[in-house]
Amino acid sequence: MSVLAMIEIRETPPLLALTPEEVAALADELVHDQAAFAELYSRTAQAHWGYKSLPGLMRPIERKSIEPMAWALDGGDVQAMQQVIGQGQWQDAALLRQHWALADETLGEADGVGRVDGSDVPKPGEPSVGVARQWCGRWGKVANGQAGVCVA
Repeated sequence: MSVLAMIEIRETPPLLALTPEEVAALADELVHDQAAFAELYSRTAQAHWGYKSLPGLMRPIERKSIEPMAWALDGGDVQAMQQVIGQGQWQDAALLRQHWALADETLGEADGVGRVDGSDVPKPGEPSVGVARQWCGRWGKVANGQAGVCVA
């Protein structure tokens, strides 16, 4: 039986000093990865707006919610992006299998994969412990919420 333990990290991660060429290469990788999912969308419009959302997330805009991304990308086809991202029908099992295959290809080792992921939870009001005004990615703004990190 394995035992889990908390590890305190006191080091600051190094600053990323990416060149424009390195950023362009990362953007190309995102486009390649998005193409791996294109056949799993129910409609071609979903694939299009799924593809469009990636550059939107990389834009230097204040809020990364659907409306500001749509305005920054395509002159404001907000409704189309909202319908695809917010209300689109997904082949959940197939998307997860494809994601797992890509993660295994990139990060996999014989004994598993380690993963660290942020988890922000909106908590309106003041009754919850640890609630403070902070960036809440789920809402795309600063709001009352709790931030956590999931390590798996």
